Amino acid sequence: MKRLLPLFCLAFLLAVPSFAQEQDEPEDDTAYSFDLNQKGDQYIRISLGASFPLNFNLSGNFLDLFIKNKHQLSTGGMGTLGYHYFLTPYLAVGGDAGFGFNVTIGSNILTYVPLMVSVTYQPTYRRFEFPITVGIGMVWETYANYNYFPGLVIKPEAGIHYRLSPSWSVGGELSWMYMPQFAYHKNVSETYHGQFFTVVASARYYF
Repeated sequence: MKRLLPLFCLAFLLAVPSFAQEQDEPEDDTAYSFDLNQKGDQYIRISLGASFPLNFNLSGNFLDLFIKNKHQLSTGGMGTLGYHYFLTPYLAVGGDAGFGFNVTIGSNILTYVPLMVSVTYQPTYRRFEFPITVGIGMVWETYANYNYFPGLVIKPEAGIHYRLSPSWSVGGELSWMYMPQFAYHKNVSETYHGQFFTVVASARYYF
């Protein structure tokens, strides 16, 4: 018994440093980011940015918007609010409602309200997320006293986000927005192919 006691004490002293090292070792603050999103997770997204008209150079009589000059629209603004649901850790579906405007050379304002359903594929690396989204839906366009509804809107988008916490991320997206105006609609004499390039900053709340 007297021999076993010193051996027990020696074993205890050897075990204490390793135990303390395990207890004091800091956690990897990026470890959770590899499994941030799971099936059934949801997020709300809000974005705000600029809208750049790419082509408004066709002749026609719709709102006199395209016939006075080859560049009828100036840079405007664009904002969206959306809800999305993860079907898998990397694939989400949802919907987005937006509002955009561009000022014409005559100081009038073209406004549009796109309502879209969308699919998002989002690979991740540590705290970085890379959402790639395709949205399609209808848009309501107004200019002066004229309305165009329902119009078609198609919007592919790509961006990068940084996950601040399991609940919040911030980042930005670039998109190309296509809004044709078809000739069969009243006030339209021929089909126009309106295209916009948007740059937005956005935030997401995950729950």
